[in-house]
Amino acid sequence: MATFFLLFIFQLHTLTSFGVNSFTTKSSSSYQSATTPCYRRAAQTTLYFSNPVDDDNRNTIPSNIDDIDEKDDDTNGIDRSVSLLERARIISYRIAMSASALSLCVLAVDDIGFLEGTGANIDQLVEQSSNALPILAGGTLSLCPVPRNKIFEVGTTSLGLAAIGSGFVSNVGDIQQVIGSIPWSLSILALMTVSIREIYYFGVEYKQECIITLLTLALMFDHNNHVPFTFPLCALGMSILAAGKLFEPCEEDLVPSNSEFLAK
Repeated sequence: MATFFLLFIFQLHTLTSFGVNSFTTKSSSSYQSATTPCYRRAAQTTLYFSNPVDDDNRNTIPSNIDDIDEKDDDTNGIDRSVSLLERARIISYRIAMSASALSLCVLAVDDIGFLEGTGANIDQLVEQSSNALPILAGGTLSLCPVPRNKIFEVGTTSLGLAAIGSGFVSNVGDIQQVIGSIPWSLSILALMTVSIREIYYFGVEYKQECIITLLTLALMFDHNNHVPFTFPLCALGMSILAAGKLFEPCEEDLVPSNSEFLAK
């Protein structure tokens, strides 16, 4: 009885001296070398979890799904931040597109004779819109963001500047009779390039109006001998495109995303 009492006192003294932390579960050496325990005991009655560690790569496995998403964004090289200069360029691009659509609307109203019999005379407005379209279309193409490729950047910038230059030159003296319909053709090419760019960045399922614009623009190279009703259809497509740009985040115009903001 005395021996049992002495053993009980000894065990009680051991528990109070070293605490519960001194007792650990033994495991095989192969198991310990393969993995690291996913939790550890911090106090007598408190458990808290820690990230498991891969012994092969010694990299901490992310415990938060946001860490995985951020890592994926870094891997894909997609930067969603928009600088002040980029934002100003995108806004200017959308304004120029809206102005081009407005000019096409004026030309469409005159083409179908919508105001005939009303006594309204918009001949001067039609002439100004026709002369301004190469400048506006060239400006739209020059301002639109394109993939970071020298061929794309040089090609779109050159075509845009050529359309702008021809638009200014055609308004000087009798030069318009010399260059003929070159400014108009360059403006059509610029708007077609803009439509292709929009389809590439946002996907054809979200830019179906660009298909209409492309088909009608191809039939409008000759201003004087164009296919009937191409002006109204082209103006409608450009107007829908310009109106839709009001709801698109600026960062969507920087990276081809297939309209992620609409797909969510």
